Amino acid sequence: MKRILHSPWLVALVVLVLAALPVFAALAAHRAQAQRAEDLLFERSADVVAAQLRLLTSRQTAWQSGLRMRLSNRSSAPEKLLDDIFASGSSVNLPEHCRAIGYGALEDGRVVLRWRRMRAGAAIAGLGDDLLAASPTAVLLRGAMERPAQTASVQSGTDLLTAMTVAEFSPRQPRGWLVAWWDIGAMCMDPQIRLVNADHTLTARPLDDVPVSADVSFDIGEGEVRWHVGVGKGAGFAALFPRISERAIILTGGGCAVLLGLLAGFVTRAVGLRAALAAERELVGMKDHLLHSVSHEFRTPLSVILSSAELLENYDTRLSPGRRAEALAQIREATTRMNDLVAQVLLLSRLEARRMPVEPRPLDVAAFARELAREITASMPAGPQIQVSAPEQLEATLDPSLLRAVLGNVLSNAVKFSPADRPVHFAIEGGNRLRFIIRDSGSGITAGDLQRVREPFFRGAAAEAVPGTGLGLAIAEKCAALLGGTLGIESGPDGTTATLTV
Repeated sequence: MKRILHSPWLVALVVLVLAALPVFAALAAHRAQAQRAEDLLFERSADVVAAQLRLLTSRQTAWQSGLRMRLSNRSSAPEKLLDDIFASGSSVNLPEHCRAIGYGALEDGRVVLRWRRMRAGAAIAGLGDDLLAASPTAVLLRGAMERPAQTASVQSGTDLLTAMTVAEFSPRQPRGWLVAWWDIGAMCMDPQIRLVNADHTLTARPLDDVPVSADVSFDIGEGEVRWHVGVGKGAGFAALFPRISERAIILTGGGCAVLLGLLAGFVTRAVGLRAALAAERELVGMKDHLLHSVSHEFRTPLSVILSSAELLENYDTRLSPGRRAEALAQIREATTRMNDLVAQVLLLSRLEARRMPVEPRPLDVAAFARELAREITASMPAGPQIQVSAPEQLEATLDPSLLRAVLGNVLSNAVKFSPADRPVHFAIEGGNRLRFIIRDSGSGITAGDLQRVREPFFRGAAAEAVPGTGLGLAIAEKCAALLGGTLGIESGPDGTTATLTV
């Protein structure tokens, strides 16, 4: 995961994928919203077409109703009146969508067609024919006879047949019936319906029943006059109500996602470079600090060696054997201190550069601890004894060099800062996790110094009189981390306790 976050191109790819998700979500939402808007526009447009067809139908039936009123309550025969109404030169003509108009009278249980006026090419019953003998006029007239005060209607394909009772004094005393044949197919193509015929936004056609293929169907008419029409989307619908281009959404959203991904990659790269620069500055600062500290630590033993060497060189014959041996001992002690300091600095440098190998192997931890305690006691004969408390045998897989670096430095500090008459306690506890507990009886570490004792070359107030480099605990903590463990330090007036948990 860290490797991905530090790779600018992988970050750019992840951001690109995450940024593309809202684009796809917006595209899906747009499709759904566009479909809802298109459906709503279609429904409203179809309502407009249906309203226009209702108005046309109402006008046609109103014309027929007006003609019926002119025939009713008259003493003259309706056929004679119709001839006069439609006489040559009269202003009365068949309406635009009327195929034919006819008058039938009741004779011996039949409705005989006595008069008719029709357009060229119209196919209706002939004069003298019985309108009750064939459908759909039979159905139409039976409906008119059952409800003489109302207009009867029958839809037959693209034709709408309407019948009105012509009465002498009241509808209950019919003289005959005025029958009209309307071309509702032509009505659907009327130029007044612009959405269908001028703009080709919608399509409309008569239907005998509720259609399967039509998008929506309507009942057209007023009162008892009814016919069905199917309204669908026409070729001009998409042009009149265009959708927002999905390609534009994809290109715009995709372009923004790509730019965002590239920006994230560049930002990650810049952050990485900035972190590398900060790490480089920190490394340079640590090297400067290390150089300053090492030069400071070397100055004291070099001064001792130089002064002792000058003393032996200039006053060799004048010095007593005891004084000469003292000068040589000072040179040896200063040289040993410098050698230890160089070894500690080199080890710390390898740890900070992460070039310290970790080579675990099976190890008898109890025997290792006892041997280490004997070595430190032998190197500091004037110091206190180290009391080891450990099982007879305790096997573990550890790197002995790293373990020696941790325990050796902590034990050396415990011996240095403990009174000679009080032992240093060194306990080892086994189990799922190993614990190495080292407890001294020194004066302890102050709270302020305890926070800094792990810093390289730091020496607290209690360490001024004790020789050392200030690198021991810094090395011990880094080696403990390489072992996969932690080094805890607690201190009080009665002494200091260091615990290595692995």
